[in-house]
Amino acid sequence: MNPSSKGWIKKYISLLDEDKQELNRFPGSFMSTEELIYSYFQPTGLIYGFPREFIFIDNAYISSLTPPESFKVLLLEGLLLVDHIKEGKFDLNSLEKSISRFVEFYEKSNIEKAKKGWLDFSKLNDFDKLESIIDKRVEVKNFISNKLALNYLYNSLLFHDLILYQDFKDESFTINLAEKRAEIMLDIVKVIACAANSDGVVTEEERSIFKLFLASANLISYKKDLAETFLDGSPNVNDLNFEFESSWLLKRYILEIAILTIWTDKELNKGEKQFLINLTEKLGLSKSEKDKAFLAIQSFVLSNDNHSPFLSGKNDFELILSNTAKRWTKILSRNKVKLANELKESKELVYLITKSTHKELSKEEKEKVKHQLADLGKSIPALTLFMLPGGAIILPLVLKIIPNLVPSAFRENQVDEPTTPTKEIE
Repeated sequence: MNPSSKGWIKKYISLLDEDKQELNRFPGSFMSTEELIYSYFQPTGLIYGFPREFIFIDNAYISSLTPPESFKVLLLEGLLLVDHIKEGKFDLNSLEKSISRFVEFYEKSNIEKAKKGWLDFSKLNDFDKLESIIDKRVEVKNFISNKLALNYLYNSLLFHDLILYQDFKDESFTINLAEKRAEIMLDIVKVIACAANSDGVVTEEERSIFKLFLASANLISYKKDLAETFLDGSPNVNDLNFEFESSWLLKRYILEIAILTIWTDKELNKGEKQFLINLTEKLGLSKSEKDKAFLAIQSFVLSNDNHSPFLSGKNDFELILSNTAKRWTKILSRNKVKLANELKESKELVYLITKSTHKELSKEEKEKVKHQLADLGKSIPALTLFMLPGGAIILPLVLKIIPNLVPSAFRENQVDEPTTPTKEIE
């Protein structure tokens, strides 16, 4: 499959059809539709402008593709994911209907139209039209890549296409989608401006992030001027007005982009911390949502430490690891009583956590711990992070924290091993 050549979408569909086991991966969940979309899409890296894995096809393909080619595949996969969750079907016939719906979405919303080249536009089939549209959506303007010293966050705004496609499917919009997109793009750029100003100093990298999003947002001239004036006016959260941001998925995306903007040195000062608290509140998100957003970003970075543009060396890795441990301790401390009560009812989980403190768990045991902790997520929502593909990277950290946080639960359950002799627990 070569996303730079004509016919790649048909080839992609044929790869899906060959791999039947991948066609129904989402049979149901206690997550909402938007949480489910996020849970499967966040680990791909598109949100952070750094493609690392695919949703449906084999990840082996990603090593042979350029970043723009990977973005093309991920945009298609994201649209298919939304369609699959909404429609509940993923056979070959349904996939072909999805392609037609995607073209209709872009054409009717005026967000993007297929390019009219030397071919007779009226004779293009839906596959060719969608290839042309995706090609244009993924375009990165040369002056951006030449002038900005950033190697991440390119094409991050493609994620917003999936959110707008949801609106299109639900018909949950009262104004033109292109209009709505323009207002949201301006709001996102304003959030980045506020984040950059939150400590009183706009760094070169923060200004680069602002310029990148401003160029990618494709705003009309007067809105561009408005955004640039906003950056230089020392704005704060009180200057933001989220009139069009009703979707949880969009709010979470905005929060994570704000975190990435101020997280360039991997640490937060007092002003930046307060900004994130205020932004979370302004977006109407819970306090735990801010922690989960941070943990999702940190987990992604730690999972991709050999390739990540967010890390400049071993010190960065250790710093993020340390900060992640502190954040988990803080989250679990808030839920200490709940956690202790839940563990009293989970003897096997207590046994496996205890075992992990002195012996490496098997792959099956780790999977069991991951799913049992995720079950506790019904009463302690932060633990649902383990259901993210890639969320297991932080599992060893949490297994070290829990026994120290609620030692009573482990003392009470020490003799209750399900199948393993007592002598293994010391």
